[in-house]
Amino acid sequence: MAKIGRKVGGVSLMTMALAGIIKPFAERTIAPVVGNGTLISGAVKTGAGIAVNQFAGRGTVQDAVGIALVVDGIEDIVHQFFGGGNQQPDVFGGAL
Repeated sequence: MAKIGRKVGGVSLMTMALAGIIKPFAERTIAPVVGNGTLISGAVKTGAGIAVNQFAGRGTVQDAVGIALVVDGIEDIVHQFFGGGNQQPDVFGGAL
């Protein structure tokens, strides 16, 4: 079993776990404002993640929020160029 304090690539497993928990909730919260799966939403989310990292200070929660936003932003940009934007099926079936 992995220890929570263990790091992968310089990021602790706790921070990565929190980012994984935060990402779907942040995505659902921000989507009505900036959209989802588009270049614009990707740029806004990536910028917000960088801003969190720059201005909110350092800590497990701040790092997790920044990681979650940047990962979601980059995912949106990739979907725009390779996946057709909002045409991706909801893999959670509306559960979130």
